[in-house]
Amino acid sequence: MSIYPVLWAVDHAPVRDAEERAILTALVIKGDFDGMNCFRSYGTLAGIARVDAKTVGRRCREMEKRGILRRQTEHLSHAWLRIPEKQRPVPWEVMIPAEWFGPAQLADINDQRASMGRPPLTPENRPSLAEAPPKKTRADKGSKRPKKADQQVDDPGTDSPWVGIDLTGAEACDPGTGSPHPGDYQSGPQGLEVPQPSKSPSESPSEELAPSARSAGDARRASTGSGARAARGGSAASGKRASSRKKSRLTADGARAVAVVEGAVPPSLLELLSGRTVPHTWRVSVLRELDRSGRTPKQLADRVARRWVRHRYQSKLLSGQGLDNPYAVLNALLAAGECPDAGCEDEFLIDTGAECRSCEGRKAQRGRGAVPTQRSGGRAWWECRTCRNPKLERREPKPEDGVCQDCNDEAALALAGLEARLKTTTTEDVND
Repeated sequence: MSIYPVLWAVDHAPVRDAEERAILTALVIKGDFDGMNCFRSYGTLAGIARVDAKTVGRRCREMEKRGILRRQTEHLSHAWLRIPEKQRPVPWEVMIPAEWFGPAQLADINDQRASMGRPPLTPENRPSLAEAPPKKTRADKGSKRPKKADQQVDDPGTDSPWVGIDLTGAEACDPGTGSPHPGDYQSGPQGLEVPQPSKSPSESPSEELAPSARSAGDARRASTGSGARAARGGSAASGKRASSRKKSRLTADGARAVAVVEGAVPPSLLELLSGRTVPHTWRVSVLRELDRSGRTPKQLADRVARRWVRHRYQSKLLSGQGLDNPYAVLNALLAAGECPDAGCEDEFLIDTGAECRSCEGRKAQRGRGAVPTQRSGGRAWWECRTCRNPKLERREPKPEDGVCQDCNDEAALALAGLEARLKTTTTEDVND
């Protein structure tokens, strides 16, 4: 995806309305830098533009007639060719005019097209586009809305209990509720008066004329609105949150076990985490892994420290590559292995230290580890003692210590980084 087709579709494309703009933008987002290979299914486009799939097809054909889209038959992408033939969507080429690009942008795009075997963009193969046709106006635009002949001015609109009752004085002016105030400033409000007539003849006059004897607190308790909301989202919700926190709280024994495993997390990884500490969810995952695998906290801590070196995370930091997602690395250091054997710990049995036969079989099936004779052609292979990767004897002879050259280079790089860090620390101490 390039930003130029998206900018053109959003701000400069001669579309008719918002539906066409949404469909066109959704197309170019998944296309190439020059507007080619824009293919998405009508169902996907309909979900993005919030229209029907048939509307998407009709709008695409309309834009094709106006020259905004063109069906692409050459230079199709490999991603489109990998789709089953019966499921392939229409590959569109968005006809962004060549004159829309600046000279430097057009030269850069043509260089990229030349490297891919595509012809350059010119005003001939990417001509300018006509303005969008005007939208159809409503047939009744400009005409006044007709008044209903049977509309009555005195119609109250609802079945009010006040219809047919004669009121005089202040009651006729304001038939709603009233809030009487006491004569002195020391007394509080007396509640609300609802001067509505009773629908039931058995009610007494005092019940008809509102709960003046009720306090304002009683009126609030009788409400079904805020009280129901408070019951759903107030104390009940807080009770759920409190219970969830209580469930995830670590016990004293659990906290001690987690502290052992957390101590194996490298300081360089903690520097990349928020607050320079592991999240609480990771501590809960430690307890779950201890319960699931039956490992001791010391064994789980050894797993974290071993994978930090074996998976070459430390080497990436020392070489300047960095880690894309430190939280994903933190989870990878703790996660269970792929081997179905419960006693296997990273291709070795936790009790005896011998190599796991199940892992050896899986590595052979994936083409790793010991290569079968019929596939190796009689070539000699050996496995590095540190990274467990297979090495060809003809290309890299096996050393006496059984460690490959890549692992030695990483160790040297880590040692150089440690020496530089120690020198920096010593210099700062001397200056202080």
